[in-house]
Amino acid sequence: MGHVFANEASPLQVRRLRHTLQDYLSQRGAMPEVREGVGEGAEPTESAAEISAVNGGTAGRLTVNVAVRSAVESSGIGKTTMTIGTRSVLYGAHCVVLHPWFLAVAWSKLYGFPWDVRLWASFWLHDIGYISKPNMDGSEGETHVELGARIMGLLFGESWAAFTAAHSRYWAKRNGRQFSRLCVADKLAFVLTPAWLYLPMTRATGELSEYMLRAKERQAGSEHFTDYESVRLNSADAREWLEGLKSYTRRWIEEHRNGGADNWTVGACAESTAAFR
Repeated sequence: MGHVFANEASPLQVRRLRHTLQDYLSQRGAMPEVREGVGEGAEPTESAAEISAVNGGTAGRLTVNVAVRSAVESSGIGKTTMTIGTRSVLYGAHCVVLHPWFLAVAWSKLYGFPWDVRLWASFWLHDIGYISKPNMDGSEGETHVELGARIMGLLFGESWAAFTAAHSRYWAKRNGRQFSRLCVADKLAFVLTPAWLYLPMTRATGELSEYMLRAKERQAGSEHFTDYESVRLNSADAREWLEGLKSYTRRWIEEHRNGGADNWTVGACAESTAAFR
């Protein structure tokens, strides 16, 4: 635990991160090790022993934050077209300077203070894959879990990749995986985000209309919404819609905070599901 908590990364890991991000931007395709369920039999391209050997011979080491920043800068992400996914990460619902803090508070409420630095890394990285996505909940947007999972796997091992990928209950459902605690905390982070902040941010990015439409579609395919929630989710008033979604999300959290089967989440549309077959 000592060397992990030191939050260090070698030049080799930096190179691997840079290549990961470059591949992501150029291909934006499937990542088999994530879709197959990272952490369950997938083999890394370089062994832990090889990484340790390089670490041992390195005079100066970079922090994980510096490593990720270096990889992002050299990958050209800064030049990515300003899609709705990119806007979301910059100043929307998944704002990189706000959302991780709400997630940390949510984790503290559910499971105690997140002392493990790897948890903090997952808080910042789990939604980074929204960058360059043309939608949030469509077939492209729902693959956003892959980039953060791959980076977490490179930094901390494949169990952490699986943990990060499973922060999406829809991704987990389609792939026959158990959602992770990060998923539950992520839902609570949404609930904790005040309407006066959430609504202007999602309006500014263009996310709100998509979220409202998707919530209505998912509500129509599930029997787990109350009458109170259904009425509000079908409202054209964004504040009422948000109240209904937060009410449902709170109940989902209480039901699933300790794990177990997720029988509430309905399957995605055929277009989205096809990307994971």
